[in-house]
Amino acid sequence: MAKLAVFDFDHTIVDEDSDATIITRLREKRPPPEYDSGTRDWTPYMSDVFEHAFSAGFHPSDILDSIASMPPTPGMRELITTLAEQGWDVAILTDANTVFVNHWIKTNELQDAITTIITNRAFWQNDRLFIEPCMRQTSCRLCPSNLCKSIALAQLCKNKNYTRIVYSGDGRNDFCPSTKLLSNGTVFPRKGYPLDELIKKTLATPEPQIKAKVVPWIDAYTIINELFPK
Repeated sequence: MAKLAVFDFDHTIVDEDSDATIITRLREKRPPPEYDSGTRDWTPYMSDVFEHAFSAGFHPSDILDSIASMPPTPGMRELITTLAEQGWDVAILTDANTVFVNHWIKTNELQDAITTIITNRAFWQNDRLFIEPCMRQTSCRLCPSNLCKSIALAQLCKNKNYTRIVYSGDGRNDFCPSTKLLSNGTVFPRKGYPLDELIKKTLATPEPQIKAKVVPWIDAYTIINELFPK
């Protein structure tokens, strides 16, 4: 019987934010333009950041070394390898990009444990990093146009009859897919982050949007103990 574990990337698998890591590195050399949430989505902004990095003389190795240096969240490597060993499908569903995610999981030797990666496409061209939206959606008003994680999750599950789905994340864009899990699923919101606060708010209402079991976590050992109790 197939089981699926879905993970966000930033502040979930890794203990930092990959985009912020690059922006911070850029500020040390030539500050990029500031993000204005009122006028644009995040992905087009990161496209501008990558262009700025190129013009500032950043080599691909500067970016990749910064990504490789991000530490995993405590216990996360053990969790992912255990899931793979136990036959679970392991998916990464993130608003990061393919270059960042693939480089990090390869550096940490987790590529064989990951079944699927769903994120924005990124690619190098003449040493400049380009990024393209994962999708172009207008049906979900909770999520940005480039990625509704509920739509992506539904596509991921379309041809598989998963008997259990668990979801781990931290951000506001992890709330939408969390509401789609059934009562036999589990949502793991990282304590103190936006997803945790949003779930607390809906659980306090007469008709909460979350049907799945909720298990907040500080480190991934909490998730290991929940999924594989001794």
